[in-house]
Amino acid sequence: MIAKLILTAIILGGGAFMLLSDDFLEFITPYAGAAVTDIENMKNDPATQTKFNNALEVIYEKLDDVKLSFNDLIKNSFSL
Repeated sequence: MIAKLILTAIILGGGAFMLLSDDFLEFITPYAGAAVTDIENMKNDPATQTKFNNALEVIYEKLDDVKLSFNDLIKNSFSL
């Protein structure tokens, strides 16, 4: 219970900091810049692109399986 209260206080404190702080842009700018640089580096890395494409293929295969299962469920429920 205490851990949940501490976590809630941290989340609310962080939200208050973002909403009320005048220096929020100064605080977030270095992190945003680093994130943009990391994203650009990942976009230009062939190994990362291959892994991303493989992950997308797996996701599409799983979605296709779900679609087929859903279609079978619909067919079976209406054939009764």
